[in-house]
Amino acid sequence: MAEREGVLAGAPLIFAFSVVRFSPILKLPQLIPDIHQAIRDRLPGFFQMVKSMQPGIAQGSEPNSWAFLDRNAEYACVLGVDHLILQSTNYLHFASHLELFRECLTALTQHSGGLDIAGIGMRYVDRIEPLDGETLADYLPDTLLPLNCEALAKREVKALMGVSTTTYQLDSEFLHIRCWRQTGMWIPDDLAEPAMVFEIAKQTRQPSKPFGQSQSVFVPVSENGALLDTDAYWPMPMTERLVTEEICGRLDKLHGTANFAFRAVAKDHAFEVWGKSR
Repeated sequence: MAEREGVLAGAPLIFAFSVVRFSPILKLPQLIPDIHQAIRDRLPGFFQMVKSMQPGIAQGSEPNSWAFLDRNAEYACVLGVDHLILQSTNYLHFASHLELFRECLTALTQHSGGLDIAGIGMRYVDRIEPLDGETLADYLPDTLLPLNCEALAKREVKALMGVSTTTYQLDSEFLHIRCWRQTGMWIPDDLAEPAMVFEIAKQTRQPSKPFGQSQSVFVPVSENGALLDTDAYWPMPMTERLVTEEICGRLDKLHGTANFAFRAVAKDHAFEVWGKSR
């Protein structure tokens, strides 16, 4: 049986995402300079965002979120009036992710006076790309794969997308395991806006190239591949005032749930491949 524990040399993970949602902090725009100062040593990069912002196009509205990035533009903390997101395109160990999450959360809590929590989540997106001569069925169970119908494939379909979703309720948590199969998909649609932070950051570092002509941070899925989306979420029935360590403790538990699900779902062959250096 393939080894399923530890860091995989050929891990398919492309995106890690943790979030805490809270009652709105209407004064947040005035707190941003102080929050940035508190985390600037780890996350010196900064830019403002507006809803559905398009790079290179002037925006007339006020920013609705603020992004802080590390020096390599691989980690980003995104703050909105009702959420804090920590995301990464180069996630390796949860312990280091949690350390930075705690630092960002502490800065926000100290300057806002406390958070009334509505929900906490940990999510991982893996790009599964079979090798030559393989199929997705070599990596994931048939019950998780979107329907591959030959009759539909023979018809003229402009865009074919399949998504399979399985949801579990574990005490107060919810675990969602989704398999997205759509050629060209780079990230699940609901994560496109926060993930765009990395694309914008890369573009600003290559100002000579028009947006869309530089190499993307994310590699689109091939027609043979899929995205495995593992999402563990803890919704609060009513908002509750929680301190930083309580939030981090819950995130740690959610990480354990999502990590267990990933390592339980993929087949032995997948771990034999991912455990190798390519």
